[in-house]
Amino acid sequence: MAQLILCNSKLAETPFTFLNTKVEIYTYEELCFYIYNNTVLISKSALSDKLFEWIRTQLGMEELADKLIGLMNKTTFAQDLLIEILSAGDYYSIEEIKTYAEAWQKYRKLDRLQKAKLKADGYLAYRRYIKAATFYDDIIQETDDKTDPVFIGNIYHNRAVAAANNLDLDEAKDYFLKAYELNENPDSLKSYFYIVALTSDTATLRTEIRHQGLPDEYLDEILTEIGESKDDVREMTIFAMLQRAAYNKMNKDMADYDKRMDIILSELKDDFREQAI
Repeated sequence: MAQLILCNSKLAETPFTFLNTKVEIYTYEELCFYIYNNTVLISKSALSDKLFEWIRTQLGMEELADKLIGLMNKTTFAQDLLIEILSAGDYYSIEEIKTYAEAWQKYRKLDRLQKAKLKADGYLAYRRYIKAATFYDDIIQETDDKTDPVFIGNIYHNRAVAAANNLDLDEAKDYFLKAYELNENPDSLKSYFYIVALTSDTATLRTEIRHQGLPDEYLDEILTEIGESKDDVREMTIFAMLQRAAYNKMNKDMADYDKRMDIILSELKDDFREQAI
């Protein structure tokens, strides 16, 4: 788990793994934290006998396991089972669980595209870029002229991030520009320039900046922001690594550029193997 969690319950000898995100859970507290922050990624099919048996045998929470099995065929929604899990201990307060339940009720009132975006965003956050891209593509296909352009623009932006992290740079460039045309978000345009910087030379980047009606000083701003990115590329997303690599390329530091691209390609291969499962 990404956040430090204080655990007082039994530590499982064998973790439970949520297959769609590859997150491993070892304690009741970790299970609660994952549920609270990832409801949209947990389907009822994920709440299987395998999970209930893990709760029974690995966490020693037999009463909770029995309750979940009893509820499984009586409820339509996965979130009813999740609330039961959250309520079985004291990791979250009654007020926090109430807030969670209210958020779930609001989620149920969203339209299908909004729900799909939340799920896609969840996969994107967990670096499941192929899954995220599939959801974003489906949303794009279902939108029309009546759909909020800002909403569609944000979909294109996140689709571009997924593409960049899969090293589909031409797609990423097109998606970022399309995103900016729709949402008019400066971050989308800046991300477009990052990809241009990586795939072209300084003269092309300057031309693109001028084409968007921005002053030449914006080029320096872009390069400065890339240059100030974190040095430890192994802690970055692939898209962040690409931004740093673009800076190296623009500054003729091809040795560092090649080094970073080697790391990117290696991590990309590892990510692809995991996502293909």
